[in-house]
Amino acid sequence: MARYKRPNKQQPSCKVPLPRTKPLLFLGLFAATLWLWIPDHSKSDASDRVNDVLRTPVNLSTPPIENHSLTAILPIISHSFEGLEVLLSPFLVPSDTIREVILICPQTILSDARRVLKKIMSYSDIVGHPDLSLIPYTSSSFYNSTLTSAVSRVRTEWVLVLDNHGLQGLSNGQQAYLLSPLSISLPVGPNGFLRFPADSSRVLATSDFEPAEYLIPPFVVPTHLFPRTLSHLADSDPWLAFGLHVGKIHFEGIGGLSADNNGRTHKRPASGSGRFVLVVPHLEDLHAFMPVICRLQSVGHIVSVLLYQASSSDTMHCSSEGCTLQCSTLPHTAPTFLNWLDSLDASPDVVFALDIQDFLSVTFTMVLLHEPYRKTTLIRLPRADIPHSDWIGSLSLLELRNWNVPEITISVITDHRPHSLQRLLTSLTRARYFGERIGLRVNLEQTADLETLRVVQDFEWPHGNVFVHHRVIHGGLLPAVVESWYPNSNDSYGLLLEDDIEVSPLFFAWIKMTVLRYRYGEPENISPSVFGISLYQQTMLELRPEGRRSFDARALFTTDGIPDPTTPYLSQIPCSWGAVYFPEHWREFHDYLSIRLSEYSIKIHENVVPDIRSNKWIKSWKKYFIELVYLRGYVMLYPNYANFTSLSINHLEIGSHVKDQPAEEYLRKKALFMLPLMPLENISVSLYPGLLDLPEQKLPSLSSLPVLDFMGKLTSAFDLLERGTKRRTELTGCSATIPLTYDARELMCLQEFT
Repeated sequence: MARYKRPNKQQPSCKVPLPRTKPLLFLGLFAATLWLWIPDHSKSDASDRVNDVLRTPVNLSTPPIENHSLTAILPIISHSFEGLEVLLSPFLVPSDTIREVILICPQTILSDARRVLKKIMSYSDIVGHPDLSLIPYTSSSFYNSTLTSAVSRVRTEWVLVLDNHGLQGLSNGQQAYLLSPLSISLPVGPNGFLRFPADSSRVLATSDFEPAEYLIPPFVVPTHLFPRTLSHLADSDPWLAFGLHVGKIHFEGIGGLSADNNGRTHKRPASGSGRFVLVVPHLEDLHAFMPVICRLQSVGHIVSVLLYQASSSDTMHCSSEGCTLQCSTLPHTAPTFLNWLDSLDASPDVVFALDIQDFLSVTFTMVLLHEPYRKTTLIRLPRADIPHSDWIGSLSLLELRNWNVPEITISVITDHRPHSLQRLLTSLTRARYFGERIGLRVNLEQTADLETLRVVQDFEWPHGNVFVHHRVIHGGLLPAVVESWYPNSNDSYGLLLEDDIEVSPLFFAWIKMTVLRYRYGEPENISPSVFGISLYQQTMLELRPEGRRSFDARALFTTDGIPDPTTPYLSQIPCSWGAVYFPEHWREFHDYLSIRLSEYSIKIHENVVPDIRSNKWIKSWKKYFIELVYLRGYVMLYPNYANFTSLSINHLEIGSHVKDQPAEEYLRKKALFMLPLMPLENISVSLYPGLLDLPEQKLPSLSSLPVLDFMGKLTSAFDLLERGTKRRTELTGCSATIPLTYDARELMCLQEFT
C-alpha cells in the first residue's frame, strides 16, 4: 500500500474553520416520528428501546467527532484522472477531523494512478493535510472485497465512504457535515432510501434528518458497524445489505439517517413492480424491442419510451395489439436526456438503450451518475441483438437491476486439434452477447502444435480481452481444466469449454437468463447447493456401474407425474461439455482437490462415492468434482428443450478421453452424443425450440425444479444432503452436520490443513 505525505514544515497555520450544521432542534420531532412509526402493538414493549436509541445516535447535545478520528475512502477510475485534483481538493487541506484518505483503484491503472497522484502532490504547497494511501483491486466488484479490506485497515473510529464522485455535486452544507460530522452512531449521508410501506413512510419526514432503510455513498459511519465482509449479506446490492445489517444490530428497520436531503428520502417500489425506460432513436427500434417492453408492462411494470430522433407524429404508432405504450420525443426547449428523465413522475429502475454512439446516447452513462439516478441500471443492447432479446422480458425487476453485476469469462482448453479449436472459436464469434464485455482465456497445453498456435494468434475477439496461457511443462487434462480459470470475486463465473465443443448462437442468452434468475433473483430462487449451469442437454447417463445408459428427462418426468415435463431440472452430474461454474464452488473444489491429492485425509485409492463408474477415472478432474458434489449434496441446472435441443454439443473427437478405435464403432458412439444446437432463428417450432419454450415461458422457481441423483433417479435436495453427510461421517469420523460454507477443510474435518 503506497503512502503519500508531505513533510510537516514549520509554517503559519493554514487551517480554515469548517462550517457546522445548524443546531439540532428537530430532535424532538424525530423522537415523535420514531414513536409514531412503531406499530401500536409494540409501542409499550419498545418504549425503552426507542429512548435508548435516541440517546445513543442523536440528542440535543450530540458533540462532533473527536479530532483526527475520521478516514475517507475514495474509489478512483481511469476517467477520474482529469479531475482527480478537484476530487482530492477537499482533502488536501489541513483538517481537524480527517486523519487519512484511502484511494481505491483498479490494478490495471495503478501505475497511472501513482503517477498522477505524485504529480498532484508535487504541485501542492499545503502542509499538514491527511495521509494519502493507495490500494489496488483486481475485481470490478470492489465494494464487496476491496472496500471491506480498506475498512479493516482503518485506524480511526469513523469512516467517510465515498463513491468515485467524491464530494462533487453536494451542497456546501452537505460537504461541511461529511467533513466534520457529529458523533452519531448510525450511518449519516445525503442519499437515503426507503422500502417501507407507504402508510408508514408518511410520518418519517423531518426538516434535517430522516430515518432511512439504507444509504448509498457518500456517508459517514462508525467503523465498528462494518462487518468483515459485505459479500455474505448480498453481493448484488451491498449498500442495501449494509443498511439491513445496521438495522438489525442497532435498531430494527433503521439503517441510517438521510441528512439535509431537501426534505425527502428516496422511495423505491415496495413491491415487485418497477419503472422501465426505453430510449431509442427510431420507431423501428421500438417495434423490434416491443416483445420485451410489452411483456414487462403485462406483469405490472410501468414503461416510458423516448424516441429521440423521431417526429411527434411517430408517437401515434407506439402501441401494438394488447400493448399500449406512452411515447414521447425530445422537447425543442430542453433537448437532453436529463431534462426528459426529470420530467418523469419517478426515477426509473432500469433504462434500456441501444449500444450506439450518437449525440444523446453518449450522455446516458454520465446522466445516470447524478442523483437521483445513481441506482438506475443501464442496459445497452446492440441493434442486431434486439430481435433475439425476447427472453429479457421474462426476467424480474430484481434480476434486471442486477444485469451488470455478473462477470462471465470463457475459458477454452486446447492441445493439438487446430480444426476443432477453429470450429469452437468460430461458433463463439457468431454468438450473441447482448452488449456484454466477455473475457476469453485460451489455455494451450505444452504439446500444442504450430497450426494450433497459429489459429490462436490469428483469432480476433471483438467482445473483450483475450488472455493466452501456454504451459511449458505438460500437465494433462486434469490440471489443464482445473487451472484454466479461477474466480476473482463472487460475481465471477467461468464457462469451461474443451476444444471439441461447439456452442449455439444463443448460448450466452441461456447463461445470462439462468444466472440472473438463480444467482441474483428472489431469495427463494437462490441456493448454495447449485454449483453451475449446463449448456449441454443430457441424453446418456455415464455414471452407472454397469455402464452407459440412454436418458430422456422429459420421458422420466412424464412417467413420474411431474406437472410440466418440459421444465429444466437439477442434477448432481457435473457437465464437462459446456458449463458455467459458480465461484464459491470452484474455489472449494480447488481446495478439496489439494486435500485429496495430498492424501492428508483419505488415501488416493479410496473411493469416496460408492458404486459409481467415475471411481475408475483416475486422471479426470470430474472424478474429484463428483466426490465433492456427493459429499455436499450439490446440483447443477440442466436445460430440457424439445428434441434434446442443446446450447452446446460435443463432437467427441480423439483426445484424452476418446481413444483411437475402429471407424464404425467411433461413429456409432459419436452419434449418441450429437444433438441439435438451438439456432438463432426459431425456424420450426417442432424442430427447433426457442429459449422461452419453458413452463409459462419463463424459468421456473428453484423449488419447483425436479432433482436427480448421479444415476438419473428423482430424489430431493434433502436426501442428497443426507447421503453426503452420512458418507462424510464414514470417511472422516466427523458426525456434526456441515453447513454450506464452501470450506473444503471444514468438510474434511481438517481446519488445520494448509
